[in-house]
Amino acid sequence: MIKKGLISIIMPTYKRGEMITEAIDSVLRQTYQNYEIIIVNDCSPDNTDEVIQKHYANNEKIKYYHNEKNSGAGVTRKNGYIKSNGEYLIFMDDDDYYTDNEFFEKAIRTFEESDEPLSFVSANSSIKYEIDQTYENKPLNVSNKLDNIEYLKGFQTIYEKPNSTFTTIFKREDIYDIDNVEMLNDSSIYMRALLKNKVYILEDFIGVYRVHDKNMSFNLKLDFLLDNLDEKKRIDNIIKEKNLIEKENNWLYEQVMLTARYYVTGTKPSRENFEKLLSWCNENMENSKITQELTNLYLKGEN
Repeated sequence: MIKKGLISIIMPTYKRGEMITEAIDSVLRQTYQNYEIIIVNDCSPDNTDEVIQKHYANNEKIKYYHNEKNSGAGVTRKNGYIKSNGEYLIFMDDDDYYTDNEFFEKAIRTFEESDEPLSFVSANSSIKYEIDQTYENKPLNVSNKLDNIEYLKGFQTIYEKPNSTFTTIFKREDIYDIDNVEMLNDSSIYMRALLKNKVYILEDFIGVYRVHDKNMSFNLKLDFLLDNLDEKKRIDNIIKEKNLIEKENNWLYEQVMLTARYYVTGTKPSRENFEKLLSWCNENMENSKITQELTNLYLKGEN
């Protein structure tokens, strides 16, 4: 049963026993107290169980679950979603944390005072580079109320995406067809929310997004990458079915290039995995130049 006004904070965790308390404690400090924290352990081999048992065993707001097998962040996030009860959702990684204790309160007030339905309310976050313990405050290039289709058209090409999803409170019913998405990652959650209603981005810096060598985004597995591309293809089909973006717009090409370029330059895949990426592009993309552009990028990285 969905509970009105309740925020479900969904937190997948894996090998972050040394960081997760900072994430949880930053939620517990929020002035808005109508929330539940859904933690799903993805068969982590570290001391996460002991940390949760030691610090939070008697906290009724925290619900702690385990996957039966290691399934990856996207599936683990979906498992947490299935167990959640909130009208509102936050998808929070276990290494990020809030610095603004009033963020939840500000976001819920924005939802309630808006004269139009909102799919989500988001905000800025500081970036902490763990390697040298430095911080960067770089505001998003979007703020206040935004037209969702315009944002979707320029998602990550013209308009920046918030760091991760812990900076954002989503209205559960306004994430398009979320129940039928097998794995949830930040881009797909944002894009599906943008299919529904307008959105609002606060100018406040409300938390810290950590950058370190264990970030999943720097170590993408091929299966995860292809699942992401499949999801972008599905969203493109929805856009076309609903005639949301003009036909001459090159939306899918730009979105696939963003993901594929990041994978090729960041993860630096093997030749075999790169060939599988090209195979996906050949089978799913009408724009044939994408394979040549990715090949040039891959060869450049080999030199």
